[in-house]
Amino acid sequence: MTDGQEQPTTEQAHPMDEHTIAEVERAGTQFNAVTAMTVDRADALTAESIDRRDSGQPPRRLEGVPFAIKDVIDLVGYPTTMGSAVRSDAPATASAPVVDRLEAAGAIPVAKTNCQEYSYGILGEESAFGRVINPVDPALCTAGSSSGSAALVAANAVPLALGTDTAGSVRVPAACQGVFGFKPTFGVVPVDGVFPLSPAFDTVGLFASDLGLLTTAFDVIAGAGSEAHAAAGVPDGSASGIGRTIDVSLLGDRANRALDLLAEVPNLTITSANGPTLGELLDDLAPIYDFIRLYEAYEVHKDLFAERAADYQPGVAKKIEAGRDLGEAEYRKQLDALAELRERSLSVFGATDFLLTPALDGPVVRWDEIDSGSAAKFMRYSMPFNVLGWPALTIPLPGAGVGNGAGVGNGNGVGTGASSGPRAVQLVGRPGGDRDLLAFASRLG
Repeated sequence: MTDGQEQPTTEQAHPMDEHTIAEVERAGTQFNAVTAMTVDRADALTAESIDRRDSGQPPRRLEGVPFAIKDVIDLVGYPTTMGSAVRSDAPATASAPVVDRLEAAGAIPVAKTNCQEYSYGILGEESAFGRVINPVDPALCTAGSSSGSAALVAANAVPLALGTDTAGSVRVPAACQGVFGFKPTFGVVPVDGVFPLSPAFDTVGLFASDLGLLTTAFDVIAGAGSEAHAAAGVPDGSASGIGRTIDVSLLGDRANRALDLLAEVPNLTITSANGPTLGELLDDLAPIYDFIRLYEAYEVHKDLFAERAADYQPGVAKKIEAGRDLGEAEYRKQLDALAELRERSLSVFGATDFLLTPALDGPVVRWDEIDSGSAAKFMRYSMPFNVLGWPALTIPLPGAGVGNGAGVGNGNGVGTGASSGPRAVQLVGRPGGDRDLLAFASRLG
C-alpha cells in the first residue's frame, strides 16, 4: 500500500489528459455508472490548471486529478438527480462544500454517478437510470447506494470519487467492487449540498484506487481541522515504535485469512478481548438505527412523497412508507438512546487502537441470488459504525475474485472475473482518529 502520509504522485493519481473524458464516458456507458458527464466544468478547470502551471505556480495537492461525484451531491451548473424520476432538472446554483474543496485543491470533476434512488438501499438495485454493472463481474451485485462512484474507480476510469454513507453505502460497494472505501468520523466532513437520507447518520465518503490519494483527498474535504490534525503529527505506532493494539474479535474464524495484512506491522498486539462488548453493541444498536432512519427518511420525503409516491422506485417507496406512523416522542427517545450508546461504546477503545472486521457477512452475492436476508448481511459490519459515528475503511484483499466470470480486470488485484468475488476487510478507528486510521492502514501488507 502507498504510505498514507505521502502526497500522491502523478502516476498514482492519473491526472487529466486528452483521454480521460473519453475513458470515463466509455466506462460510464459500459457499466451504466454515469448520469451526466460534466465536460464543461472539467474543461474550464483543466484550462485553469494549465494556466497555473504555465505561469509557474506550484501544483496544488490534487492538481489535475479527475474525480466523480455521486448524484446526490450538488455540482454547480448540473442537475442533482438522486437516481430518481422524482426530481427537478434545474441545475444546482452552488456546489457542495466537499466539491468546492476538492476543486480548490486542483481536482477536476468529470462525471455525476448513478446511485440507488435517494441513497435508500444497500443493494443498489433501484435507480431511475437502471442498476450499475459491477466491473469485476456483471453477475455480482454492485451494492449501493454509491454504486456508480465505486464502479468508475473499479474500472480505472477515475482514481477518486465521492459517495455518501449512511449504513455502509461507500464501504459496501467498495467491498463488492474491489476498491478502497472510507467513511470519516460522523460530522468531520460537511454534508451541506448533499441530499439527506438520515441526518443522524449521513456522511460523505471517498472511493479511491490508491490509499495515499484517498488520504490526501480526506485531508482536503475535512478542511482546516484535518490539516491541523495532520500537522500535529498524530503518532502512527508502527512508524514511531509505540505499540498499538488491534482487536479482531468480529473476524471470528475468518481471522487467519486476514491476519496476513498485519504481519509486517511492528510492535502490534492482536487481541480478541472486546468480543463480548462488541457483541452487545451490535445487538443494541440495530433497533436504534432502524427507528431513527425510518423516521428521518420519511420526514425528508413526506411532502414530495404525498404528491409523487407512484413515481418512486417500488422498494424505495415501501421504505419511505414504513416511516409514516412513527411518532416524534419516540424519535426523541431514540436519539437519547443513541447518545447514550455512543458514550458507552467508547469503552471499546480503553486499551485498543483499532478494530479489524469483515467488510461483509459472507461473500459478494450474485444479482440472481439476492434474497430477503441479503441487505442485512451487507450491512452487518458497516451500519454499526454509522450508528456509533466512528471512522471506517474498506480494504480490498489482494488476489481475490479470480475465476471464470465475465468481468474485466480493474488493476487492483481483483482479477478478470469473480467465481467468489472480491474479498475485503474493514478497519475501524477511534472517533476523530481518521488520520491515525489512514496512517495505520498505509502500513498494512
